Amino acid sequence: MGNTTSSTQSFPETTQPSLPSLKQEPKCKPCCACPDTRQIRDECVILNGEEQCTDLIKAHQDCMRSMGFNI
Repeated sequence: MGNTTSSTQSFPETTQPSLPSLKQEPKCKPCCACPDTRQIRDECVILNGEEQCTDLIKAHQDCMRSMGFNI
């Protein structure tokens, strides 16, 4: 009864090959991305307030996402 031996069997780790990123990586810093939509958005917010510029804010966010930023 006490003569059993247990062996530890090692299994090779299975790793999945890294898949190419489906997301586009940003090619610039956030401050340099989408200058046109950023300028229009900023001017609108300064002059009219955030509530009046939601369409421009969304357009800038869409542009940033298209450049690969996760916002």
